[in-house]
Order: sequence, then structure tokens, then C-alpha cells
Amino acid sequence: MVLEDCRRGAYALERFATVRAYMSSGIKLIAERANVSISTVSHVLNGTAPISEGVQERVLSVARDTGYLAKRKRKASISLLPTVLLVACDATLPKSDRNLVAWTMINAFRNECRARGIRIIPHIEPGSEIDPENVATAIAKHNPNGIAVMQDDRPVLIDRLHELGPEIVVLSGQDPSMRVDTVSPGNQFGACLATRYLFSLGHTRIGHLTWGQRLTTRQRMYGFIDAHRERGLKVHDDAIIDVGDYQQHVVEKNMDRWIETAGPKLPFTALFCAADNAAIGAMNSLRKAGYRIPEDISVMGFDNALFGEFQEPPLTTMHVPMEEIGHVALNLLEEALTLPKGARSPRRVELGCRLIERKSTAPLARG
Repeated sequence: MVLEDCRRGAYALERFATVRAYMSSGIKLIAERANVSISTVSHVLNGTAPISEGVQERVLSVARDTGYLAKRKRKASISLLPTVLLVACDATLPKSDRNLVAWTMINAFRNECRARGIRIIPHIEPGSEIDPENVATAIAKHNPNGIAVMQDDRPVLIDRLHELGPEIVVLSGQDPSMRVDTVSPGNQFGACLATRYLFSLGHTRIGHLTWGQRLTTRQRMYGFIDAHRERGLKVHDDAIIDVGDYQQHVVEKNMDRWIETAGPKLPFTALFCAADNAAIGAMNSLRKAGYRIPEDISVMGFDNALFGEFQEPPLTTMHVPMEEIGHVALNLLEEALTLPKGARSPRRVELGCRLIERKSTAPLARG
């Protein structure tokens, strides 16, 4: 016991020395860039002396731009999360260069944990769904301080996890019952913005490519419908095209069938796809059938995955702030651990999406 206490004490002293060295070098850099003394920077950051408004703004601007303020906040805080159980399934993380959405999110989460000194315990389930009982077993074995669930918000999973001890956050998902914390993109409003953009280009006959019953894809479909309702337009059943899955080869195969059934003249002048993967599968199918993009039909995605930029033509899409999801998720877990169990209402955080306009969309050709 004494040996363990000594080790912890040595680790704490080492960490303190590291933080102190970082703070010192950071303040020196800020002083150089803001053209002020080190003591002035210290006074501004600690509020220990009156400093003119202009100097204060200059110092804080440099501190923000260099990332010092964010790092100082991380280093100065006492982590309430020594360990986090990261739960996902194989289907969410296929070994594919086309699955950059989930990998970008998980890498950002891992980097954020590293910056805060949090140890990740991975729990990856085989197949396409997370088994609640397997997670319960993992919790009993590892006794984590928090649980982060990747892209699975099924009620059966949330029902079971909510019964257990650790705090829970779902990344890129939502809990309609508001029992656990969730962080997700603004799927519904982002899809509404995407559809409005296609309307602004003159398209009124727009199809929506979707799949499955996951809440994320349903919300993007609802946003598509919302944009039509704003304009007093009805969305007909045939405008919602189920392509079976988000994987490109599945989408391409099902789109081949849809194009063949649609005949020589497509019923839509634009397609809004619930993910970039689906959009690229659709573009592949359309090109095979002889259609030009965007001259004959505009195609738009959702996610802003890296590979979309390198398509021909480059894919117009909605940017999802995947790098921010892990940061916000950890903030929620730490906040939940500062209060007694049941004393805090669960949070639902939605992050804003923005339009990335490229060459796969164009104004509707007249005539």
C-alpha cells in the first residue's frame, strides 16, 4: 500500500512538472507573438492586475490561436474519468477506406482521451448490433467510470445500460426517452438546409436516398420532408428511395435496379443522399447508365467524408463536425460525475452542420 502511494505521488509530481514546463513555454510564446512581457501575459490570463483593453484582447487572441487556452483548461482540470469503456460493433467500424466517418470520430475521441489522461477500454462487438448483456459483462469486469457508445441508440441497448452504474454518453445518436446523454450532428436541420440548397438551384423534383430505421437516417429524411413542407410541396412515396445500406457497392447495385425501372427519363433532377457513401454509390450507378453529373442530375451527400472531395466531380455535401463529437461527449461524462446520481437531467447536444458546395450540383438547366 505504501509503495503504491509512493508511485502515485511520484506520478503526480511528474505530471505537475510537465504541466508547469508547458505553461511556462506557452506563456513565453504568447508574450513574443503579442509583443508584451511575460508578466503582462500572466496578469491577463490570471486576472491579477488591470491591463488595458487593447493589450488584453491581443494577448487572449494569441492564446486562443495557439491553442493555449484549450490546453490549459485540460491540464488544469482534475480528470474525473480515469477510464472509459468505448463500446462499438464491427459493422460500425469496417476495415475500409470508405468508412472515414466513424474512424474520424473514434480517432478524435481517442486523441481527446489521451490529452486528458483518460484510459480507453475498447469493447467491440461482432456483427451489426451491440449486445446489451455483453456490455453489462464488460462493465462488471472493468468497472469503468463512464461508457461511450458509438452510433447505437436502440432502445433495447439504452434500457439495459441505463440500469447499470456508470454514466453513459452516445456518440452520433439520440435517446428519445432522454435518459442518457447524447451528442450528434443536427441531422434533421442539416438535411433541411441541404434540401433548401437544392431548391435554391431551381430543383423541385428531388429524390432522397436512405436506408434502414436508425434514428439518424430517419431524422435526415424528416429534414428532407420539412424543406418540402416549407414550400407547400408534398413528398410523394416514390421520392424516398431505400437503397438498402450505406455501403457503396450495395447502394450501386440497388440504384442499378432503380434506374432500370425508372426508364429512359429519370423522375428527379436532383438526389439528396443520407450519407456521402450512398451518394458515391449512386454517382457510380448513374455514370454507368450514361447520365452526366451534374448536367443531367445533381447529387448531394451528407457527412463531408474526405473521399467525397476527390470524386469526379467533387461531391457537394453537408459538413458534420465529427472531430468535435468526442470532445463534447467527454465534457458531458465529466459533468455528470460532478453531481450525485439522479441529480442532473440528461443532455442532448446537437452540433451544427454547414454546406460544402462543390461540383456535383448545379442550377437546373432550363428548356
